[in-house]
Amino acid sequence: MNQPLYDADVCVMTRFSALVSGKWKPIILYLIENDINRFSLMLAHMPKVSRKVLTDQLKQLEADGLISREELKTKEPKIVVYSLTDKGVSLRKLLGNIIEWSLSFEGETFRELYNDFLNMMPSSAKSLPCMLEEDGVKV
Repeated sequence: MNQPLYDADVCVMTRFSALVSGKWKPIILYLIENDINRFSLMLAHMPKVSRKVLTDQLKQLEADGLISREELKTKEPKIVVYSLTDKGVSLRKLLGNIIEWSLSFEGETFRELYNDFLNMMPSSAKSLPCMLEEDGVKV
């Protein structure tokens, strides 16, 4: 009897996990989607992340084709703006679905943590259609 063989090096789920692995990557994608798209702004919205970790994760997201990096033609200081690629936009939609799933199964404590996170975001970010709705009200 032939048993199926599995190889994590060619597994689609392993590749997907690598794309979003890293404590800050999903948050970085969320911030960029909501026009918090410059390094200093991201640092201000993620006070627990170090400059090195943010730099490394931005480089990984760019290398994976999820974000693009653009240096604006300005005099000093240099301004770099990040944006989601089509691949990044698609992944953010998927992550939005995962957030909805998590909120429905992870209980009240998780929902409170998520609401605390949303309360730290600018008001424009809280009203995006990808956010979870309860009884027609964005949470």
